[in-house]
Amino acid sequence: MDDRALMLLLRLIHILAGVFWAGSAFVLAGFLIPTVRETGAEGGRFMGHLVTRRRLPVFIGIAMLLTVLSGLIMYGRTAAATHGTWPGTAPGIGYGVGGLAALLGGIVGMGVSGAAAGRMAAIGQSMGETGRPSPEQQAEIQRLQRRMQLGARTAAGLIAVAVIAMATARYL
Repeated sequence: MDDRALMLLLRLIHILAGVFWAGSAFVLAGFLIPTVRETGAEGGRFMGHLVTRRRLPVFIGIAMLLTVLSGLIMYGRTAAATHGTWPGTAPGIGYGVGGLAALLGGIVGMGVSGAAAGRMAAIGQSMGETGRPSPEQQAEIQRLQRRMQLGARTAAGLIAVAVIAMATARYL
């Protein structure tokens, strides 16, 4: 595969995976997580199903990994082709800022929100046949929901910075 075809393939992977990742982050932070918090136990069951049965975090994680890896490879190849001068240009800096924001968004999203969602799903599975959480479990669920919402909003904000930087960097 020649360099041009490889860069085109990497760009397609980067954009398609990035669209899924960013869109998921925005929908989770803006709609799903607030709805889950407002609907109580029913929302918790919904989130548990989404996390454990539909495996949404796995698909978001794959999209994140594909986006970041393809972006790093493209950035590295472009920097190497210019003998290290391109990263110091305005577009290179713009892409670098976008990449850093995306990395931080991924770390926050998976590390904070993803971990909280996984713990909530485990609590949901441990409730047994009653389907009702104990007072201790309910308190932990509420704490985890707040943590998940804060993490999701922070990650979505960082991903928005990445999207804006990536969309505008070539015009700087």
